[in-house]
Amino acid sequence: MPRFNHTVLLYNAQAGQSMSDTMIALTTPALAAESQALELVQTNSPEEFTEACKQAAETADALFVVGGDGTVHLAVQALTTLENPPLLGILPGGTCNDFARTLGIPLSLDEAAASLVGGDIKEIDTARINGNSFLNFAGIGVITEASTNIDPELKERYGKLSYFMSGLRSLRQAETFSATVEVDGIVHLEEGVVILVMNGKSIGTHTVPLPLIDPTDGLLDIFIVQSSSIAAIREWLSLAQPEVLTDELEHVTHYQGRRIAIRTEREMDVDTDGEIYMKTPLEIEVQPKKLKMLVPKAEENTFSGISA
Repeated sequence: MPRFNHTVLLYNAQAGQSMSDTMIALTTPALAAESQALELVQTNSPEEFTEACKQAAETADALFVVGGDGTVHLAVQALTTLENPPLLGILPGGTCNDFARTLGIPLSLDEAAASLVGGDIKEIDTARINGNSFLNFAGIGVITEASTNIDPELKERYGKLSYFMSGLRSLRQAETFSATVEVDGIVHLEEGVVILVMNGKSIGTHTVPLPLIDPTDGLLDIFIVQSSSIAAIREWLSLAQPEVLTDELEHVTHYQGRRIAIRTEREMDVDTDGEIYMKTPLEIEVQPKKLKMLVPKAEENTFSGISA
């Protein structure tokens, strides 16, 4: 007997007809096999996509979203406003697919669909930020400059490598800024080139597999990279090694908390899940276990950062 009564597969037609046809061919066999009714919904704008998420929540017990981090961000904006959102499954169809990486979801669409329809259900934290929501991260400083400065032609040609190239270019030009970072009522005066508030483990495909970063623990992780020096960059990249202890870092500061306020001397752009549409100051609060999401079964999942 199929696992789901009514499943909605939501995708954006702006990807192009050939891409949409490929996506449907790769994902629908696994979804149809576990759905009594499978509905395909195509949208043509962010507004249509947001509305389609809310409409799907009225009847569907599982919503599968095909797209990259920006598409997932839109779905989270819609679903976190609802009292009883449906199960959410991410089918990675973007460049970086960072939260899919955090959840250990395969990056090929057919494998992702098969692993999710037979997968586990996890209650995943989200975060409220200035009246909006994010799932993966919020950042200020170099990260916003790197996102803004990506050459569309390079992104088309090199994919995720373009983020790395843009990041290096932005780091060379980075200037430090001062910020007041309040974590659960404790105030810290900081200087850095980037401040990251992380719920997930991957940004621009750079994975930070620290065991303490867990999108199910009711905590957010704050990182401040203090400069663009070689030593600071090495320390940040060293976080990809699970044996690294943040207490021993000299150029990267780390905090954990539930409520974070960030104020900067000058107004700065903010990147949330790869989307830039708000500015400092920031008021951020974790929303524990806000969404129920499908993840691969534990024995199939190479990612070990989600609580059992």
